[in-house]
Amino acid sequence: MKKRPVAFADLHTHSSASDGTLSPAQLVEKAESIGLSVLGITDHDTISGIKEAQATAKNKNIKVIAGTELSCGRPGAEKSIHVLGLFITPEKSKLSELLDNQRDLRHVRAIKILNLLRKQGFDMDELEEWFRSEPDRVLGRPHLAHYLEDKGYVKDFDEAFKKYLGYGCPAYVPKDYIDYEIAIEAIHDAGGLAILAHPGLIPNWNTTWEDIKNIPWDGIEVFYVEHKEKEVEMFYNLAQELHIACTGGSDYHGDYGKHLDRLGQGGLSEEQFNKLIDFATSRGINYK
Repeated sequence: MKKRPVAFADLHTHSSASDGTLSPAQLVEKAESIGLSVLGITDHDTISGIKEAQATAKNKNIKVIAGTELSCGRPGAEKSIHVLGLFITPEKSKLSELLDNQRDLRHVRAIKILNLLRKQGFDMDELEEWFRSEPDRVLGRPHLAHYLEDKGYVKDFDEAFKKYLGYGCPAYVPKDYIDYEIAIEAIHDAGGLAILAHPGLIPNWNTTWEDIKNIPWDGIEVFYVEHKEKEVEMFYNLAQELHIACTGGSDYHGDYGKHLDRLGQGGLSEEQFNKLIDFATSRGINYK
């Protein structure tokens, strides 16, 4: 990936509260060190890293926006559509309840996958002990992939997915997705904006959009790190047509694989961010 100037605001990142490699504090410190002014923490199905991130940012030249990323889909769907909730305040909200439920489902799924990997002949005792000692952590396939890599069972993270964890592989377990409407209602209940994440990664875009276009989206992640120029233009025009917000981000998970040096490589300029704030203000969100 060609190196770009660092964005003003990267609104899509992951910490160790879900499947990132850096703690929330380390993520904030790295973001500031590369010149980011605004960082969105959008861990999968959790907001547990937000307080640490905001506390770390307090005396730094960077602001943290509270967010999360939800995997959504219709019943029986093989692929999920991801929805970002930005500017959320989820305490005692429908979103908080939804996240608690998703965390529990992720934990059950992770244990099922772990047991399937054990049937492949891998010693999973160390990871299982860690899983059971961290019931509040959002567990996912990346944790399992890193474990397989660290133990030398696979040569790298990608091989873990290709041989064991990906769809149709021996240790694949389907995920319970959240219905779109339920996810967006919960995000709105928490005072946030519901953003369609990385639409350029959605297979069969035209067919999928027909299914979800009437959902009350607040925005589209137009300036996503993996979007091609034509995709940026297409999704920008769609957002303008619908009079909804444009957001952007790197989807950074840590310095490994395709995520190496990725932080700040997707996101918004200061002008674009100010337009997003104007939109958020029009929806009753008070950004400080």
